[in-house]
Amino acid sequence: SPLPWHRREWEHLQEQFARSQLPHALLLVGGQYTGKSQLALALSRLLLCAHAGTSFNCGHCKACELSASGSHGDFRWVEPGDRSRVIKIEQIRDLVRFSNKTAGFGLRKVMVLAPADRMNVNAFNALLKSLEEPAKDTYMILVCHRMHGVPATIRSRCQILRLATPHTDACLEWLDITTGNREHSQRLFTLANELPLLAQQLHYTGESEKFAARCLGLRAALE
Repeated sequence: SPLPWHRREWEHLQEQFARSQLPHALLLVGGQYTGKSQLALALSRLLLCAHAGTSFNCGHCKACELSASGSHGDFRWVEPGDRSRVIKIEQIRDLVRFSNKTAGFGLRKVMVLAPADRMNVNAFNALLKSLEEPAKDTYMILVCHRMHGVPATIRSRCQILRLATPHTDACLEWLDITTGNREHSQRLFTLANELPLLAQQLHYTGESEKFAARCLGLRAALE
């Protein structure tokens, strides 16, 4: 499910989907660690579902089982490789070939690029034709932290959805579900510079003390 602070944007996407007006290329723009990728995944699973309503994917059909396990043949998630900071042209060429294939389940093909502002120039150029001449029933979702990191030629071919910075109260209420303690949630949230998913990550990894020590060390070095 998308995160609570994306409810308005999610309802907008649901309405577009219900009216068959969802754009073939969507650019989600927002701060790091605020759940853009989670919103992209929720939308992808809705598009892939064989019995999707207007709110969420059904969660029970074969398509949902495959998308939940990450093995759906009509879905691609593209991100920088293990030893790379950028999405390379080879990855985009593979994506373009995939986009030209027929959907295996006869419904839709969905591709997510996250973060899209990590593509190099050659990768952007390779992607451009797929955006200019989209294949039938094919959807591309680009996720980025810095919109100026995506060329104007790409942006102009996408519908841009700017995601607002989540409100502190909403973030703390959401973190409380994970931590079970408001004081601990507040400490993690402050330590993570008010980035909710980073705060959750620090809780799960148990590295908040180490992270705090690094921050203190950096502050001391700057001073």
